Amino acid sequence: MDTAELARLLENLIRLGTVAEVRHTAPPAVRVRTGGLTTRWRPWIEQRAGKTRTWNPPSLGEQVVLFCPSGDLANAVILCGVPTDAADVPSHDPNQTVTLYPDGAQVTYDHGAGLLSVKGVQTVFVEASTSVLVKCPDTMFDGNVTVKGLLSFMNGLAGQGGENGNVIQGDLTHQGGKLSSNGVVVHDHGHGGIKPGDAWTEGTK
Repeated sequence: MDTAELARLLENLIRLGTVAEVRHTAPPAVRVRTGGLTTRWRPWIEQRAGKTRTWNPPSLGEQVVLFCPSGDLANAVILCGVPTDAADVPSHDPNQTVTLYPDGAQVTYDHGAGLLSVKGVQTVFVEASTSVLVKCPDTMFDGNVTVKGLLSFMNGLAGQGGENGNVIQGDLTHQGGKLSSNGVVVHDHGHGGIKPGDAWTEGTK
């Protein structure tokens, strides 16, 4: 092997390039433009690809690194995620870990403030086969809340009427304890001069 060929192989061991095409079907792969060349379809490096697997495909124009065993571009494996001026990182705060999505949705954890925020999403879907536990001293919902199943509470219920008032439609059953309204216990409250069985009609004195 002459010196020129050896130099070419060494130069090709690690190269910078940009994603020219992305194939999302199996097996997923990219073609990368590096120098004046465009590679064949080559795999990219995911965060995990074993029993735990991730899926975060590269984007067109994303800057990547090519690792080429034996200096052969045909053997290249692509490492994604090299920021550029055109595709800068979504934060420069050393306290934050941020993921920014193409539609503008953003997940940020600020470990300096202890704040996890999810912004810009349209819908959040959580599905569990057994139960979901939210453990927090105070939880607030800013908006309407609909419960399709049984609503149970274990430590009291308090609130105040808003612009829609307080309306319950359908039967309401109270068992045990006292039911009071404005300090008056409903089932202990009587009206003087009215005997059981008396009927009141308009004009009755």
